Amino acid sequence: MFRSRSRLSFRFLAALLALALVVLTGCRRPPEEDAKRIQFAFWGSVQQQRAEEELIDRFHEAHPEIEVDVMVIGSRYAEVIQAMIIGGVAPDVFMVNLINYDEWSSRGVLEDLTGKFLSVDEEAEVLPIPRRAVERDGRFFGIPINAHGMVTFYNRDALDAAGIELPPEGINWEFLEEMAPRLSRRAGRTDAPTDFLMLMPPPPILFWQHGVEFFDDLTHPTEVTVNVPEAIEAIGLLRRFRESGYSVPPDIASDEGTYQLFRDGRVAFYFNGRWMTPEFAGRTDFDWDIRPFPGGPVSNITQHGGTVLAIWKDSPRKEAARKFLRFYASERGARISMQWQRNVPIFDELAYGDDFLDLRPPESMVHFSDTMQEGASQYNLYAPGGQEVTRIFYNHIERALADPDIPAEEILAGMEYDLERWLQRMQRRGIFESPAETPAGG
Repeated sequence: MFRSRSRLSFRFLAALLALALVVLTGCRRPPEEDAKRIQFAFWGSVQQQRAEEELIDRFHEAHPEIEVDVMVIGSRYAEVIQAMIIGGVAPDVFMVNLINYDEWSSRGVLEDLTGKFLSVDEEAEVLPIPRRAVERDGRFFGIPINAHGMVTFYNRDALDAAGIELPPEGINWEFLEEMAPRLSRRAGRTDAPTDFLMLMPPPPILFWQHGVEFFDDLTHPTEVTVNVPEAIEAIGLLRRFRESGYSVPPDIASDEGTYQLFRDGRVAFYFNGRWMTPEFAGRTDFDWDIRPFPGGPVSNITQHGGTVLAIWKDSPRKEAARKFLRFYASERGARISMQWQRNVPIFDELAYGDDFLDLRPPESMVHFSDTMQEGASQYNLYAPGGQEVTRIFYNHIERALADPDIPAEEILAGMEYDLERWLQRMQRRGIFESPAETPAGG
């Protein structure tokens, strides 16, 4: 039976006010009391909440002595958790988005779970990308429960209507540019089966596929490496898709949604992860499937996400919290979670086993699993400051797309300047070593 439950769906200001009241009145749960009653916080849709309920029910069957109170945070999740950490009333166990993982782990608010991760990995081998997502200098401050990459969702019926067959060797951007006029009514082909070829892909991926990285090292950066000739080519490709009318303009995406445009049959290609499957399963009037992310001139690497399960460093109920985390992150927990169409199991044997690959839709489930292999996907930065790096990058890319008359060299020079200033600030704070401080040969 699903245990006691509370919901946090209020605005951030309300969260801060409530938190201040708790702190000022001292109404905290004493560490000595309810040692077997933990709080677990997560975000997600109604379907995601049902998945969490099932996991908690199965956990309670195995550990009837431990109660789990859930905290469903509807919006501004990271800010609410951050406020609770500052106020000393954080949940015992909570989900962490990969973009927040390094910020919180570097500040010492997450419990070191290296031993727990190694025991999970010993039970069932963890695939390379989920491991990389959380490992920092041999330490683990959370257990990944989902870390797969983006793939290509495509409208089979639209491609059939346009007489297009996907190449068996895989999709690349050259192929999509060639096929675009036959799938883009808004670009002038009135008999095309869809309004647009696609929604724009995440720009960082196109940079990586052209062989461009933001830094020399994504874990311990010492140098900005984004301003190179290959980056000009990546910006050119992004501009061609925007200016041609083949991709959805930002105003339409803002007014009419993103995944909704694919669900409603208005775009032929959509790029995202399995977490979007519930939005399409049984909700489309057409047949759809997935393929690997389109490839570029250097690689077909894609971008992975990451949901990490962590324990608050100051939790007074760590023993019970560790038992819950260990159950949730186990192969048994992954089997339960994968049935709800959002997660891809992080374990090699399970991700490539029939129990997962036979789930439907889509038909080609294996492409989700393949994104977790070595070199198949990556992230902007595996270090503190990832949110600011992403903001800097996108600010300059938005400028490039909004004004195609600005030379790409100027865009990249500005991006490099802002990233170098960010890196220098981080070095002054002691987050990263400066090149002069790096030992020879190190």
